[in-house]
Amino acid sequence: MKALVYRMGGLGDSLLVYPVLEILTNKGYELTVWGNPEYFKLAVRAGFCKRVIFYQPKEDFDLKIVFSKNRELLNSNSSIHINPIPEEKIWVVDYYLKKLGLENEKFSKTLPLAHQPSAIQGSKFKVQDGKLCIVHPGSGSKKKNTDLTFFFELEKFLKKSGFDVLYIVGPAEVEFTNIFKNSVYIEDSLEIANTLLKANLYIGLDSGVSHLSSYLGVPSIIIFGPTDPEVWHPIGENYIIIRYEGCKPCFPNVCEDRRCLNPDFLISEFCKYVKKLEVSQAQIMGIKNQ
Repeated sequence: MKALVYRMGGLGDSLLVYPVLEILTNKGYELTVWGNPEYFKLAVRAGFCKRVIFYQPKEDFDLKIVFSKNRELLNSNSSIHINPIPEEKIWVVDYYLKKLGLENEKFSKTLPLAHQPSAIQGSKFKVQDGKLCIVHPGSGSKKKNTDLTFFFELEKFLKKSGFDVLYIVGPAEVEFTNIFKNSVYIEDSLEIANTLLKANLYIGLDSGVSHLSSYLGVPSIIIFGPTDPEVWHPIGENYIIIRYEGCKPCFPNVCEDRRCLNPDFLISEFCKYVKKLEVSQAQIMGIKNQ
């Protein structure tokens, strides 16, 4: 049986479809993904699909799953169309599986991606004693980003706690390479994954890199602002979410004051968690999703 899954979107959007790919592959489908190859090549590496393409295939498929609002796309008797944005307040992965009648199927909570040992690409950064915290200071939308003063204060606190700090930046925050000297610019998703796997702790906003960190099993602290973590939280079992509960999620129509991303609040909340941690990796690995 041959199946085609269509999903265009960013890294985080793509990763949230991976459980569907894994389940279909385990059911015996020869799976092709029509999406951004950069974001789905991790699925190929994990064995969740056979190939990824960027343009519409010409061959026939027994099953077509289309994550798009465009119902004319791949419209046929073998097509299942799913709005990529949940129509109810439910975790997006559960929503997808429910729509496909796969809600009772099991999937990996940790992405089975073999680590490829390598130096941190494009960086002379060296880790001392295995105490590395990787920070991603951006996201795919500036509406979800906090003021950079938060990261300056965060880095001071992390260094006092014994961590080396490395920033990952990509195309969405390329200007940060001049702001954070201890940063590495990476576009390749496999290289991002390999770099994240070197970390003892990860900190980031609601971004594709944060989703990947959690999915890889790296202990992660993820900051949600205007987006709803009940709907958009990552796959994984070793992460903590920080969010200001004094206001409701409002993305994409974000309010002007954005109290949910106030740097003083975030530092205060962040310190509550990190102060509970010992510097040793064994105790850092004890972070659990709350």
